[in-house]
Amino acid sequence: MATEFFQELKKAFNRNEPFVLCTVIETRGSSPGTVGQKMIVFRDGSTVGSVGGGINEERVREAAVDQFKNGSSTILTFDLANPLSGTDPVCGGEARVFIELQAHEPRMVVFGAGHIGKVLAKMAAMARFRVTIADERPEFANAEIFPECEKVLCMPYKRAVDEAAIAAGCHVVVVTPGHTKDYEVLEKVLPTPAAYVGLVSSAKKLAEMKEAFVKQGLDAARVESLFSPIGINLGSTTPEEIAVEILAQIVAFRNGKIIQFAK
Repeated sequence: MATEFFQELKKAFNRNEPFVLCTVIETRGSSPGTVGQKMIVFRDGSTVGSVGGGINEERVREAAVDQFKNGSSTILTFDLANPLSGTDPVCGGEARVFIELQAHEPRMVVFGAGHIGKVLAKMAAMARFRVTIADERPEFANAEIFPECEKVLCMPYKRAVDEAAIAAGCHVVVVTPGHTKDYEVLEKVLPTPAAYVGLVSSAKKLAEMKEAFVKQGLDAARVESLFSPIGINLGSTTPEEIAVEILAQIVAFRNGKIIQFAK
C-alpha cells in the first residue's frame, strides 16, 4: 500500500497536478488512524491512501477539496469520544490531521470584468493561474461567462476583496470601471500580503491616488510597489493585446524578473 501511495504521489508531481496532502499528525487514546497515515485528495475529490476511514476521513476529504479554493493549510481535530446514539466515531480518543495544498498553480484576482478583465482572466486560466474575478455588475460577473475561473464574485468591490482572501503569492489586477472603484479596491488590497498589485491607470490618476494613500497612512514603500502603468509596453491598443501585456509582466514577475512599463 505504501509503495502504491508514493507511486501516485510521484505521478501527481510529474504531471504538475495540484493535490492536497492529508497527514495524521497526532492521536490520543483509541483512534482508527495512526500517526503518519497519509491521503492524497485531488481537485475532483478522488483520493489515494487513507487517514483512518469512516466519517472523519470523509470530513478530511471535504476540507481538502476546499483547499483548492482558499489555498491555505490547516489542522483538523476530531474528538472521537461521541455518544453511541450518534453517527460519529465512539473510539474515545482524539485525532489531528494536517491538510496542505501542494500546487504550482499561482493565484490571480482580477477586479473588474470589463473588456480587459474578461480577456485577462481567460488568458490567465489558460496559463494555469487559479483565477478569481470580481465585479459589482451581474451582467459582467457571471459564472457562465467564466467557466474556467475558480471563483466569480458578484458583489460590492470592498466586500469582494474580503471574499477573495488575498494571501502571499497572490497576483492582483485592478481594472474596475472607474477611479472611485479603483481606489476602493486598492485601499483594501495594498495592506494585504499580495505579491503583485497592478492598476490600469493614467499618470495623473496614479499620482493623485498614491498621494492620497500615503496621506491616509498606507506604507509609502508598499504604495510605490504598485505596478502602474501596468504590463509591459508592446504598443498595444486592443483589450486582447493589453491583456497580453499584463499577463507577460506577471509571468515575468513570478519568474523573478521585474519588467516595468517603459515608454
